[in-house]
Amino acid sequence: MFGEWGSLWKIKAPPKTKHLIWRACRGCLPTRKNLRHHYVPCPASYQMFNAEVEDEWHILFGCVQTNNCWTVAGIDHLIRPRLTLFANVREMILDICLKEDFKDAGKVAVMMWVLWNNRNNWIWNEKKQDANQLGIQGHHMWQEWFAAQSQTSSDMPRAHHQNTWQPPHSGWLKCNVDAGFNTILGTTNGGWCVRDSGGRFMVAGTLWNRGNVSIVEAEAIALKEAIQGAINLHLQHIIFESDSQIVVQATKDPSLGNSEFSLIINSIRNLLSSRNDFEVKFVKRQANCVAHSLAKAANSWSRRAVLYWIPQCIEQVLINDMI
Repeated sequence: MFGEWGSLWKIKAPPKTKHLIWRACRGCLPTRKNLRHHYVPCPASYQMFNAEVEDEWHILFGCVQTNNCWTVAGIDHLIRPRLTLFANVREMILDICLKEDFKDAGKVAVMMWVLWNNRNNWIWNEKKQDANQLGIQGHHMWQEWFAAQSQTSSDMPRAHHQNTWQPPHSGWLKCNVDAGFNTILGTTNGGWCVRDSGGRFMVAGTLWNRGNVSIVEAEAIALKEAIQGAINLHLQHIIFESDSQIVVQATKDPSLGNSEFSLIINSIRNLLSSRNDFEVKFVKRQANCVAHSLAKAANSWSRRAVLYWIPQCIEQVLINDMI
């Protein structure tokens, strides 16, 4: 028994996800079934999908929507064969942690955390994501965490450069991209700015649309608009920088489903496929201030605007980036 619990804590996953699956194994998650067992008056059904009694098994493994999440995340082969072998969460989780590669078990733990978090968002905020969005989120959440853990001490001297805007190499341009939301006007915004190897402003663009989408969809839309804008302006040799690691990784990952986010990413890939002088890279948020400021001010202009002058909202940012 000690070996089983020891294997759980050794998997490759963020501590919060390991703590969550430990609580699930111990029957400590505040599901409706557990709450009712402790005499808390609440409905017994799983409110997200109006289905069966809400317990750990149904949330993590028993629901049709949940099973679709495992498929999108690319780890359903770890789950499906065990559905007929185990009848409770504890046995399922411990078997995965004990017998599977620690990385694969870590991906499972992260996906469970995403599913539980989605359940809580629905209960407390009446907001939920579909199976495609959750599967993609789980996949990229683990990839981002593992990439961060894999950084060696030799990367430390580069921390300052990662947190400040860096001009591109000679002969190249850099286009920073970001998205945002205007909750007062109810719009989803985007902004992009192109600078040369000397840090000089060349052109910028903004966009806004009525209604809200998910943050990763907004980031993807902004990136698509920036790439299309650069093509329309006949610009060459451009590095597009986004502070959404999920979006950047998705442009390089062919294993996406048919969600709205996936359709936007496919459009981006199609644009990039015809331009071998375009690159998409991730950048820290601190190094993406100019695009953030443009997205924030996007409602100051028409729904889709191209700016050939330096807008006042980014004057100081441009100066700070060159200090």
